[in-house]
Amino acid sequence: MTTFAADHDTERQLRELDDRMRTAWEDYRSSISELAGVEYEDAELISWERLQQALHDVATERQRVVGAAGHEDDAAAH
Repeated sequence: MTTFAADHDTERQLRELDDRMRTAWEDYRSSISELAGVEYEDAELISWERLQQALHDVATERQRVVGAAGHEDDAAAH
């Protein structure tokens, strides 16, 4: 794969990860936006845990994508 194609694929993957992160935050906000009192407290705890897992998954995937891109750059340099 050419460097340009690899860079383009990496950029696409990173944009998709950014979209997943935005969606996770939007889901979190929408899940609690109209709640109050005990309903809010119960839902917020669950929603927060779900958000943290989604953000962790995105961060893990981002490290994989960036790491893979770095290895391709190293291979191309040799």
